[in-house]
Amino acid sequence: MTIEAALNTAMKTIPDCIAAGYVDMETGMLLGTNTSEPDSADVLDSLAIAVANLFQGRGIKAFEELLRTAGAEGSENPGFGEIAVFSNDRLNIFLRTREYPDHVVCYICRSSANVGLALTKSNLSLRSVAAAV
Repeated sequence: MTIEAALNTAMKTIPDCIAAGYVDMETGMLLGTNTSEPDSADVLDSLAIAVANLFQGRGIKAFEELLRTAGAEGSENPGFGEIAVFSNDRLNIFLRTREYPDHVVCYICRSSANVGLALTKSNLSLRSVAAAV
């Protein structure tokens, strides 16, 4: 299965999902995309650049180190695995893959999405999307 096909399948299960992308944070490249709305493709291109900073930026690294120091995180953990960002009209879900810690799957949903269901379905789709790489 191609990465685009895997993202398409995942989008069908995630409520109100309008776009999905697969980002390699090491290179900043968008390795695969799928959108149901034409203007979402531009958003995914911009997200690819921002994702690495989101997961690997100084602020996040400092926060992760603070958690490790407090004993809330193990030292072998590569960092946050999931980040959800709410904007005016979108729910953006970012999931780091276990198989490839430098890869992140991004899902963009309408704000009307059931947040709990969207997060659950996103996590359930992660393994099959990563397997398509």
